[in-house]
Amino acid sequence: MRVLLAQVSLLPEILSKKISAWDLTRLAAQNGFQGVEWLDRLLPSLEPEALGRLGELSRQAGLGQGALSLTIPYDASPRRLDAATKRCIALLEVCSDMGVSVVRVALASSGLNLGHLLEIVSSLRTRQARRRASLGWAGGLTYLALARAGYARDRGHGVAPPSYPKEDLDRAARSLEPLAERAAQLGLALGMENHWGISGLPGDLLYTIERLRGYCLGVCLDLDNFYRDQDALAGVAALAPRAVHVHYKAHGGDAIAEAKRLGYRARLEALRAVGYAGAFSVEYEGPPPGLNGARRAAEVLRALWEPGSSPT
Repeated sequence: MRVLLAQVSLLPEILSKKISAWDLTRLAAQNGFQGVEWLDRLLPSLEPEALGRLGELSRQAGLGQGALSLTIPYDASPRRLDAATKRCIALLEVCSDMGVSVVRVALASSGLNLGHLLEIVSSLRTRQARRRASLGWAGGLTYLALARAGYARDRGHGVAPPSYPKEDLDRAARSLEPLAERAAQLGLALGMENHWGISGLPGDLLYTIERLRGYCLGVCLDLDNFYRDQDALAGVAALAPRAVHVHYKAHGGDAIAEAKRLGYRARLEALRAVGYAGAFSVEYEGPPPGLNGARRAAEVLRALWEPGSSPT
């Protein structure tokens, strides 16, 4: 199996500059990971040459193909949506140089959320400055403050909302179509994540990607992104046949006990039952050090997935 280190696992360390994004491939390899999943807003630069350098570092570290995580504000104003789409497509076009073969996309609402706040801060900088450093010092400080306040992590599963109206789901599909088309042209696997809001219910997510079936859009299946009053195992079983990538989320503490409490073995068995053969990204959302937490979660994941393996 291929297990990737999600960059977001080291969010506090990266934002506080204790760890550089340039060091991530080396650290991933040293800790037993087979690749890295990059987060667009944490990339050290948006310049193609710099992103290509990440690919070189990945190959030098002996890593395999990695992943990239993107976000689209599906219900934003036409101008904002167009800007986000162009930015995402530009990143898709350098995925090959980055050593990335699978891309996760999340749908965000246009309200005042983390992504929108960072966009506002970023808009105060020149376009060239934004390309040289995606966050900049002000964006980095804003992101760090929000992260310390708990706004950059999963803040609870809540109660499931009603299904979204079909016109809203159709709008979401239209926002994804340019990315789905370009990803298909580039030979990239693109997966829409079950990520709360309009993609939080399996039925709504499946309806949305079915609207784009001509582009083979799949699912980035987060094993823990299910509302507390919903049957998570049934949700995994519904989404598993369309999975092109999987997120294994850990929240800190005893990784074995957490996996048992969340029923991860049964959820992974649902994936195995449909022949899933893609990669897994470990997303650690507990207290620092993130690298230790992610490594421990990866050990438990391998023990659950690979017969005869056991965490140490």
